[in-house]
Amino acid sequence: MTRLVVMGLAMATVGTAASYFQLTRFLREDLTKSVAAQQTALAEYVARDIDSYLDERLQFLGRLAASLPPELLSQPAPLAAWLTRHAALSPVFPLGLMVLDRSGQRLDGTAAFTVDPMAFGNALGGQPALGRPIKMAGSPNAALPMGTPIRSPAGEVVAVLLGTADLAAEGLLGHPDDGRVGHAGGLLVVSPRDRLFVASTDPAMSLKPTPALGVNLLHDRAMTGFRGNGITINAKGVEEISAIASVPLSGWFVVARLPVAEALAPVARMQHFILKQRAPAVLAVLVLIGLIVAWLLSPLLKAARQAEKMARGEMPLSPLQVVRDDEIGHLTRAFNSLLAKLGEQQAELERLAHYDILTGLPNRKLLDDRLRQMLACSGQGGGPMAVLYLDLDGFKPLNDTFGHDAGDEALRRIAKRLLALVGSTDTVARIGGDEFVLLLAGFDAPAEQAVQRLAQRCIEAIGEPLHLDSTEITVGVSIGIVLTEGGAAPKALLAAADEAMYQAKQGGRSCYVLAPWQRDRPVPEAARPQSSCESCVAAVPARQ
Repeated sequence: MTRLVVMGLAMATVGTAASYFQLTRFLREDLTKSVAAQQTALAEYVARDIDSYLDERLQFLGRLAASLPPELLSQPAPLAAWLTRHAALSPVFPLGLMVLDRSGQRLDGTAAFTVDPMAFGNALGGQPALGRPIKMAGSPNAALPMGTPIRSPAGEVVAVLLGTADLAAEGLLGHPDDGRVGHAGGLLVVSPRDRLFVASTDPAMSLKPTPALGVNLLHDRAMTGFRGNGITINAKGVEEISAIASVPLSGWFVVARLPVAEALAPVARMQHFILKQRAPAVLAVLVLIGLIVAWLLSPLLKAARQAEKMARGEMPLSPLQVVRDDEIGHLTRAFNSLLAKLGEQQAELERLAHYDILTGLPNRKLLDDRLRQMLACSGQGGGPMAVLYLDLDGFKPLNDTFGHDAGDEALRRIAKRLLALVGSTDTVARIGGDEFVLLLAGFDAPAEQAVQRLAQRCIEAIGEPLHLDSTEITVGVSIGIVLTEGGAAPKALLAAADEAMYQAKQGGRSCYVLAPWQRDRPVPEAARPQSSCESCVAAVPARQ
């Protein structure tokens, strides 16, 4: 009996220890991979955001340098006024703009300034350049000098336009400041060239030198070009999971890090829970050990089999049944939460695949689907349908003059104006930079008259002034129209509308051209379009 009791106790102990360590190892590996993937996604997102921020400012600086009148280089006061005016129009350099000659002397008549040798020297070489991040006087924020060459009409570099950006003024580095991961994790932005922490979740680390070689092995690899994730021990002796992503434009990299102890805290809680529950009476273990093991593991095995089938695509993604409120139930609920999150992300990806991010309108893919549906309905006696192909007039100068933010806002407002002109069953889609398509059916009046009236309303609505940054801006639109009663291929229909729009462009802009049509053939041969353009019909020959 004693031998049986000891054997049973040993079996229970071995079984408990085996399941304890096996489950712990499984969860540690799984959570480590999951956290590493999350950290990598976070680092890449922040790196893209920073790269976009820097690219936007360098492009703005280049456009500003190209538009600087050469004669102002010898007129300090007008030059200073010109810089002040343009800085106010698009305040991407809140710390100021200045023009330096080849010797580094300021040409705008203001006080002397310590020139950043990297931004200035590389710009003298003919390329836009970033300088070394520096600390702003009287502020904990970092400033970044940027330089771009100013060329003479002959193409020679005669001066340098220098702008200094406040890296915290517009939320660029809001990710390190506000993006704390967990309780002790965070983000770092590192400049390998300068061996400097550009920004950090820990304000004390910002603009401080990076650790010496050998202190943090993963950091040493990142300084020599490694990008990815891994487990390392930081300069404070804390083991952490770190992910590194590049900021291509500047040569910087972003580090997203989280202490291993915090990342694997659920494993520690699970271990404590198992140990607490696995202390049954010895006699009960001897009798019930087999049943208990089977009872404990059957939901986990069932859940694992269902998860494997879902992973292989043999069954749809659906929540697992929570059988008990124990560690397996906790794991099942965690899996269900992850599954729900994946479902939300899948739905968001589906939305992004069919809708334009900027305006929220259907994109080209969804437009093709709806066009096929409307053509099928029209071909079955649903009456004529119309395709209006719109291309904005004067949008590129707006974008070049006021910047991409103003252009994006203009597109959003124009999209709202177009939506206000059509019914709930009609479609307004954005298929390019400044190109829109309208799909309409169910006309109350003769189709040609109804669609021409709508086209004129579109021209009038889009032609209303846009008030952007206290500036009144006006754009126009050229419209190509095709009517059909079904039978036409979607690609041919859009091509015909595009060609009619091109004729409207050629005929004077801010007008429309209605392509001739007949049933099953949107653009018949040897026909002349109907147009609202004064010179369009006379100037554009009929299709041959």
